[in-house]
Amino acid sequence: MRKFQIISSFLIKVIAILCMTLDHIGLFLRYLNPYSNLYMTLCTVFRSFGRLALPLFIFMIIEGVLHTKSIKKYLLRLGIMAGIISIAIAIITYVNFGLSTSMIEGSGNIFLDLLLIAVSVYLLNQDNKWKKLFILLPIALSIISFSVKCYETANNVSIYWFPTFLYLHGDWFSLLLGIGFYYSYKFADGYISYKSEEGIDKSVWEINGNYRLLVGAFQLAVLFIASILLYVFKYLIPTGIYWDAEIQLCAIISGAFILLYNGKRGYNAKWFQYGAYLYYPLHLLVLIVIYIIISGGL
Repeated sequence: MRKFQIISSFLIKVIAILCMTLDHIGLFLRYLNPYSNLYMTLCTVFRSFGRLALPLFIFMIIEGVLHTKSIKKYLLRLGIMAGIISIAIAIITYVNFGLSTSMIEGSGNIFLDLLLIAVSVYLLNQDNKWKKLFILLPIALSIISFSVKCYETANNVSIYWFPTFLYLHGDWFSLLLGIGFYYSYKFADGYISYKSEEGIDKSVWEINGNYRLLVGAFQLAVLFIASILLYVFKYLIPTGIYWDAEIQLCAIISGAFILLYNGKRGYNAKWFQYGAYLYYPLHLLVLIVIYIIISGGL
């Protein structure tokens, strides 16, 4: 199986960034002209590709937490980016620039999702069972964020005690994926331990690539279940919060890249490491400026 595992973490990051960009361009087109059939068709196509981005980013966060040389520096980088994006959302939301903030409000801060996932995996990876219990805090925040957004969307009101800059992007879906991707390693280890009774050592699984494939298979199962749950939630809680739930099933396609992952870092220059962090706010800024110019928001 090793010969089919051709995708490094670098390529997965590039694919995730491209899909994210298409997703945001699709959202941009939706708000630019919601009455144009062409714009809405392009929006659906672009956002369908965009569904692949979040699972791939979460997948790389799990890999990062498990393989980083300094978990403190890793969490610090995510925390800094989450803080910067939250400040930007607060400024855009609460300072009147004379333009619509509908593209920003309620969309959530993806870096908060990634930070909470990283912290959750770090806590679950601790030997001390009491430290593990702190995972209840990220879970609580994801539930509160989801509940507030549901209530606001269903009743067309604003809840001010939970500010928009604390909204998560994927709420429970992101956290479920992150924890599920992490435990996929545990599931794979358990399966190999069971099969070891037949005399096959774990090192053999790793050498021929079957271990990475087994982990990927469990992660694909987690992705499938979480995506189906998100789709079902649209009908269990008809608040309008998941208006694009149908195309959410496209997220399952990202599992193909996970199965082709070879566990290697690939290209990892400093400029790309930091550029990947900075790309998110910069490309959003460009899209917002373009939106303002075209729509005459200023």
